[in-house]
Amino acid sequence: MEENITIKTDSSTQIGLVSYCGFYCGACPKYTKGDCQGCKGESPKCAVGFKACKVRPCCIENGFSTCADCNKFSSVKDCKIYNPLMIRFGQFITRTNRRKGIEMIQEKGESEFVKYMIDKNWVTIKNGKQ
Repeated sequence: MEENITIKTDSSTQIGLVSYCGFYCGACPKYTKGDCQGCKGESPKCAVGFKACKVRPCCIENGFSTCADCNKFSSVKDCKIYNPLMIRFGQFITRTNRRKGIEMIQEKGESEFVKYMIDKNWVTIKNGKQ
């Protein structure tokens, strides 16, 4: 006899899977397959672009969990480290917006952001799909 098992994910245990720039690693195929450990570790299995990322060292240097903790700018979109041209171009192509993730963390907190991302099974906020 088969038994249906429901796996319940507690968002409070998933907060460590929020990247510095506002991605949710828990929904990333590379993370779930064990090919990546996110950007907050020091392992060679850390995120793609980990070494080239400018956001990560800025957050570490300033003691931020995410860019949502930064108060140097009124909006994260004004930060040149967070919002360079190539990132904006990539988001345009993929129809995503990581800035909306940071704004959600600022407004509702990391726990609510994680609950939302788990519910949607998204790595980043998708434009026009809230």
